Amino acid sequence: MNLRQLQYFKTIAELEHYTRAAEKLYVSQSNLSHSIQELEDELNVEFFVRKGRNIKLTKYGELFLPYVVSALDSLDAGVARLKDYINPNTGTVIMAGFPSLAQFVPEMIVRYASETNRVGVRLQFNQEATYETLRTQILEGEVDLVFSTLVDDPKIGASLIGEHQIVLLVHSNHRLAGRESVDLRELNGEEFIAFDNNCQLRSVTDGLFQRLGVQVNITMETAQDVIIYGMVAANHGVAIVPKPLGGTPYNLKMISIDNDMPPRQLYMLWNKEQYLPPAAEYFRDFIIRSGQIFNHFLERHGI
Repeated sequence: MNLRQLQYFKTIAELEHYTRAAEKLYVSQSNLSHSIQELEDELNVEFFVRKGRNIKLTKYGELFLPYVVSALDSLDAGVARLKDYINPNTGTVIMAGFPSLAQFVPEMIVRYASETNRVGVRLQFNQEATYETLRTQILEGEVDLVFSTLVDDPKIGASLIGEHQIVLLVHSNHRLAGRESVDLRELNGEEFIAFDNNCQLRSVTDGLFQRLGVQVNITMETAQDVIIYGMVAANHGVAIVPKPLGGTPYNLKMISIDNDMPPRQLYMLWNKEQYLPPAAEYFRDFIIRSGQIFNHFLERHGI
């Protein structure tokens, strides 16, 4: 059984005439008859009987027809969906990135749409909590583009979009709240809200604390920036986080870090060995042409 035989069967059932079906399908009547005969032989049934100059479905044909129609309709829908997906003007771009970029992403998308006029493109952005999740998604081709720190793998292409400052977050009544900057050694013995071990920033802070001889009391671990904001606002500890892009969260104070805490380099990533749909390729190339688009965002908003 093959797709051609099913298409032939459906057309004959609709027209109830071999000659008209052959004309519609642009095949010879003999080829049409031969294909149907092969299908009937394979399934050991007879689908059509003659009724005057026309033909009619047998009870076996009537039973089989709805399934053939459903299968062909489903396939047509899949083909249409696929064509729509890869159309550079109406396709879909699947992206993922750090939750800390939540305020940046809408502006990036609006800028793309306004400057390219590709308003029919559907842009999907998933806020993934951890670096490891994003790394897996881009390496396995689950998403088209990722916005995160660098994935060191020869399969991954990367374009730098900017730098994200890392800051200390404290409650507005904390003893350090009046400071503009702080030496992390002053956190020795502090209650600390930490990113969990799947987050890249956790290994950075753990390493820095170890080098400085700082011991903190970790009271909670999470992968979500907003949960950390809430826990610090509830005065359950201090935290080291990427600088909140929406301004200082309520009841909190952001403080610069004096120690060797460089900003994290942010990249747009893609898998060079995976097929990139045209819509995603256009979006990627726009971001590359735009240079360090994240830094531009920070400059426009004075962050």
